[in-house]
Amino acid sequence: MKKTLFLFLFFTLFSCKEKTYEEIEAEVLCDVLPEVAKYELNYSFHYLYPPPPPQAYGLDSLKLNQNQIDSINKDEIKRWKELRIENKKVINKKLLKLNEYKKVTFGVLDTLYPIKRLKSDENRYEFDSLEVRGLSEEEFAKSNLKINLVTRKNTFEGEDRNSDNPLLFLTRVLINKNKKVAKFSVYKYYGGYDVICVFSQKKQKWVVKEFIKEED
Repeated sequence: MKKTLFLFLFFTLFSCKEKTYEEIEAEVLCDVLPEVAKYELNYSFHYLYPPPPPQAYGLDSLKLNQNQIDSINKDEIKRWKELRIENKKVINKKLLKLNEYKKVTFGVLDTLYPIKRLKSDENRYEFDSLEVRGLSEEEFAKSNLKINLVTRKNTFEGEDRNSDNPLLFLTRVLINKNKKVAKFSVYKYYGGYDVICVFSQKKQKWVVKEFIKEED
């Protein structure tokens, strides 16, 4: 009887042990990366495939007359529209699969960049700055996304660079002292943005509160 009670207390205490900062950091990323992926897919599509302006065909939109409009290469415009439609279909398929477990693959640099709290940020974080740290695949085991960790070298050469899977560069996650607010940044080739997260008691997980795009 005493042995059984001892084992019960041991496993109870073990299961209730406090999580490390890195474990909470990984939880934040696992929970919110599907939302980041949705934002990323929509944003990257509109960035890479905006509606073709007249300037794209060597014309000044402020000086167009009907003859110039008629001279625009209609085949190029048609092909651009076809590409845009094709890629929108691909994006929509991925968006539909985001809620399915491990159905969408995203690349993540295997190293989290350092981050420092801005003076304008009124949140009281557990740490005001965090240094670089490496990631492991095990940290993303509970994420709905299938995460492919990419080395820095492979972001510039090899099959990872030429893959259709999006690649994210992430910073460390600043987490406030009561574990209710978190913040990290995402960097891309075309600009970055901050991700503000809150812990939802209703959903019992971290969710994105706001995306703040980097100013040009």
